[in-house]
Amino acid sequence: MSFRLSLILLNVLVIGGLLGVIFWRVFSLRRSPESTPANLTPFLADEVLEGRRLERVLGWTLLFTVITVVTLLAYFLWEPFRGVEMEKLFLERSIDRGATLYANKANEGYDAEFSLLCADCHGPDGTGGVALFTLQPEGDECQLKKNKNNPEVPQCAPNQVQWTAPNLTLAPLRYSRAQLIDILTYGREGTPMPAWGVKSGKGPKNVQSINDLVNYLESIKVTPEEAVKSAEAAVADYRQAAEDLVDNGESDGERAGLQVDFEEAEAALLVAQADPTTSAEELEDLQSAADRLEAQLAQAIAYRDDVEALSDGGVLFRLNCARCHTKGWSYFENDPANIDLPPLPAQGSGAYGPNLTNGSVLLQFPGKAGKANQTTWVTDGVPEQGVYGLRGISSGRMPHFGKVLTKAQIRAIVEYERSL
Repeated sequence: MSFRLSLILLNVLVIGGLLGVIFWRVFSLRRSPESTPANLTPFLADEVLEGRRLERVLGWTLLFTVITVVTLLAYFLWEPFRGVEMEKLFLERSIDRGATLYANKANEGYDAEFSLLCADCHGPDGTGGVALFTLQPEGDECQLKKNKNNPEVPQCAPNQVQWTAPNLTLAPLRYSRAQLIDILTYGREGTPMPAWGVKSGKGPKNVQSINDLVNYLESIKVTPEEAVKSAEAAVADYRQAAEDLVDNGESDGERAGLQVDFEEAEAALLVAQADPTTSAEELEDLQSAADRLEAQLAQAIAYRDDVEALSDGGVLFRLNCARCHTKGWSYFENDPANIDLPPLPAQGSGAYGPNLTNGSVLLQFPGKAGKANQTTWVTDGVPEQGVYGLRGISSGRMPHFGKVLTKAQIRAIVEYERSL
């Protein structure tokens, strides 16, 4: 039995006893009324009252006074610790509620009534995933009513893509608590991330629920040391993935990539062409598949060569910054050989974050002092309405990377951004 429960039971017993005495006294008087009014009843003489009887009364008074003083002293000494324990208990319950809000069916805490299914996009363990998102056509010709949903104008058809949902075990290291609350409350317009907060006018969740989600995210975050270690391996992994997209370089049994797929499609086409029983429709389908794979392979080779030419700072920029500073990167990085995707603009040319190309960074952070300020800006950021660079005013949305990247990696990103 806990100390808190013991105190509750003690109070219940004391209050119950007092109520019992009161009820007993009331009902006993009703059953046996006093024959003589209390104010007329003869009482003890002064010499009797001021003897042992008085001493006993004073003794009991002193005892209860000591008990009261000791109890109050114990309360004031113990109360701060009780407050800490209650805060800890509240946080644990808040994290449990946040886990339920985050969960999908793959999570233990899933609840069909309360779960928001965040794990569908960000993964059951919060390490990231993909979200299906429909891109609306943006060309001028697509604004004409006759071209909307017109199969003869394919560039004006909506396009479903796989949007990268970020790793949330890194989010509390990149964003402050206020930033996380803002993202969850208002969402990200133009992305699959919805607004969940009532304050946004679009979401269903109150402030407590948003805080529960943030508490859960903070409970699953990795340590800065783990984040840095992962970032160091990510550069090599990114380069290798670009290679594997074309050809993984393995032996024939394990060989894979678009180069292999194209060679197999060509071989199948040659076999079909040599077979007189092959219908014209089958030949057309095989030729179409081979042509598509050839176009995908060409795009994959161009992407691989682009990655090979990048500095480590350029790769780190793509891994950490491009999703905000390059339009389309959030879905292109998942499928860089997809020839149906809209053309990707230049890296750093702006999207959710500002344009960094054509010397924009050098204007914002001029000279050696500007370079140092830019490094600080990327490392630590500044609060909303804070000043950065040359009269820059922060929106409060820029993440900070000092806890997820090394100083050398941040300097490499800054060098790359200043070269755009």
